Amino acid sequence: MSDISDKLVEVIKDDNFQDTIVDLGETAIDTILEDGILRDIPFLGTIFGLTKATMSIQDKLFVKKILTFLLQLKDTDLEQRRKQIEKIDRDSKYKIKVGEKLLYIIDKCEDNEKAVYLGKLFQCYIEEKLSYEDFLRASKCIELTFLYDLKRFIKDKWYQIDDAEDLAGAGIMSIRYKSGEYFEGSYSNGTIEFVVSPIGELIQNLLSEVDR
Repeated sequence: MSDISDKLVEVIKDDNFQDTIVDLGETAIDTILEDGILRDIPFLGTIFGLTKATMSIQDKLFVKKILTFLLQLKDTDLEQRRKQIEKIDRDSKYKIKVGEKLLYIIDKCEDNEKAVYLGKLFQCYIEEKLSYEDFLRASKCIELTFLYDLKRFIKDKWYQIDDAEDLAGAGIMSIRYKSGEYFEGSYSNGTIEFVVSPIGELIQNLLSEVDR
């Protein structure tokens, strides 16, 4: 794990990252996986140290999620990538280095679409649009949210009460008690309201343009 995570970070911080990753569109990733030529591509071999001609379905899905995540970083600045990664790796309060943490997060993605969201959020971290702590919080929210509900929450900013309960459980909405009001000598009953949480609002704002 540590070897792969170190190499993953090396690739992200490499001078040639953008030249290589820009050719890895969605179709190219699928073609690479289907043709079994992962080991012949230096960029991929650097990360995975591939020696086998064949991979299990589980391995392929994991590799695809990693490549999809990396693809979202194609427009980031090299010095910014290095700066933001090294800032976390030097901070003693973080017990897990960036590369290893990214592997944990990506591995928990239920599918490729969530890897896109996570890649976009990490791009935002690199560009200093959110803190590393909020990147981790947002990643956890995405992990816990059913993809269909997540997409609707991000794109439409609309939800029904049943959805809101699930979204609150994932952390992207909050439950708020609204006290009853005094009217004509008596108080009305209090009510429960669902409101978008601060981290949910951040997710909406940063990811609202994905897939539009």
